[in-house]
Amino acid sequence: MSNILIQASKHQYYRVSGILMACKIRMHLAAFVDFQILEKNSELGGTWQENRYPGCACDVPSHCYQFSFAPNPDWSRMYASSFEIKNYLKAVARRFRLDESISYNRKVVSATWSDDTSTWTVQTSHGDTIESEILVNAGGILNNPQMPNIEGLDTFTGPTVHTAAWDSSVHLEGKTVAIIGSGASSIQVLPQLQAKCKHINVYIRTPSWICPPVVVPNAGNSNYTYQDEERELFREDEGHYIHLRKDIESRFNSMFGAFFKLNPEQQDMRNRFEARMRCIIKDEELQRRLIPSFEAGCRRINPGEQYLISIQEPNVEPVFDPIQRVTPTGIVAGGVDYPADVIVAATGFNTSFRPRFPIIGRKGLNLQDIWGKDPISYFGTGVSGFPNYLVYLGPNTPISNGSLMGPLEATSDYFIRLLQRMIRHGALAFDVHPGAQEDFDKHTKSFMKGMVWTGTCRSWFKRADDGKVTALWPGSSLHYMQCLAEDRWEDYEWRYDRERFAYWKNGFSWIERPGADQMGLQAQRSMEAMTTLPRSTSDLAFYIGKAENLSPWEMSSNGESPVDSIENIKSAEAKSLGEHDGLARDEEVAAAADHFCITVPV
Repeated sequence: MSNILIQASKHQYYRVSGILMACKIRMHLAAFVDFQILEKNSELGGTWQENRYPGCACDVPSHCYQFSFAPNPDWSRMYASSFEIKNYLKAVARRFRLDESISYNRKVVSATWSDDTSTWTVQTSHGDTIESEILVNAGGILNNPQMPNIEGLDTFTGPTVHTAAWDSSVHLEGKTVAIIGSGASSIQVLPQLQAKCKHINVYIRTPSWICPPVVVPNAGNSNYTYQDEERELFREDEGHYIHLRKDIESRFNSMFGAFFKLNPEQQDMRNRFEARMRCIIKDEELQRRLIPSFEAGCRRINPGEQYLISIQEPNVEPVFDPIQRVTPTGIVAGGVDYPADVIVAATGFNTSFRPRFPIIGRKGLNLQDIWGKDPISYFGTGVSGFPNYLVYLGPNTPISNGSLMGPLEATSDYFIRLLQRMIRHGALAFDVHPGAQEDFDKHTKSFMKGMVWTGTCRSWFKRADDGKVTALWPGSSLHYMQCLAEDRWEDYEWRYDRERFAYWKNGFSWIERPGADQMGLQAQRSMEAMTTLPRSTSDLAFYIGKAENLSPWEMSSNGESPVDSIENIKSAEAKSLGEHDGLARDEEVAAAADHFCITVPV
């Protein structure tokens, strides 16, 4: 049996890839390979385990943020909290018995390829060495919290916390707090802190486009709570629940046209977002400061209208002047000394694709050196010079091109088909052809010229020095899935350990004798079962269909209390976080946004 090693760190947006790949191996390769997951943390959950700041939640609707083969009809809210998402991932892991294949507290420190043995040698922080034929990197890139590089930050005498490394022992009630940053985590954390802090200064360098839940019509407030009756309907009426999921996915996947600079849909989307923001923001000067002047979608769009309400509260002061330095007692910006008891760094992550540990490929190539200079890849799934190495969400993948979970599953299914071909044909190694990688990079650079991602904003989607877009796919999410489904095996260089047609064996097909070509039969079954392969009749959410729902008992965090009511969910969440329901404040202020803008279409 072949051995596959999955390196699973944490991923800010979509820490699900390692679990997803393991599930797919269980479905399609269980009889042919062994696999082991290396998890750096003490328990499963990744970013949803580590990100525990008040208000931490997914910015994608819950019913889109799940695997198509393990739907959860019991999400409590439109945008699930980190607690709920972590429980969901654990429930999936239990269903597929993944714990028996996970090694916890195993941080990868290096990975080295050997052409002689066609294997990867992986070393961990425990000093042990593991060899495998295949290395799958599901660690993502947004996993290294970045503190702001500000003069004097180390001299501040009060607590300094990063949203991605939240310290719940820091008491914020009645304190003067400085929030540095204006991205997703700042947008989520401000409404939670505003109600408990004496005063908050929010330091804003670049504003964000903020929108209502445009993909869910008539949803009411920005983080709608599903009623028990609705969740029961989702559980009991399969057709209704599938329709709901497909409708949300289709709306996501129909938005791609708005990301072309010259498409009228871009201006229309921008006009709608601006009208809604102007309606919520009452002060004209604040409107001028908070409504972006760059294209909608140039940076990630945030569904956080509660932020716009909170920033107008009397105890919140936005600061738009650049920060000059930090003092022992506060922050100086625009020549003004703003006092602070606590600094909250909502400053995101080091967004370099450069791996955090050496990955040594052929001829001593170090992926740290290559991607540190110019992160290029083949479809974001592999790199020339690094055989038998597969990566999730590498450079130029569809992280913000539409719905993401479909493309993630398509990536997993693509990897499965690639490995099935490798095993069936007796290949020792596959490596991306350098010409294919160069052509993909050339096409991507040309395509991006017409997209909003090369617009006038500051964004981690592109490099700061030359504006090259390194993070996004040159097309829609569905386009990515279609391209992967084409299985361009000619774009790889293959090395075999036997004669090319040896897999024909005794001349019998698996139709006549299934045992004569077991992998051939399994590959055919997999192709028939994979929902991510588009058909001529496919719709915008073709990959959503019938599947066995996770039950309330499976979603239980303790195995004792089924997740069958919103009260049970909130109670478990509060117990886990050691505080009151972290998203209740979202509902309150989001309802206020709807009240202000009841007549503004979205």
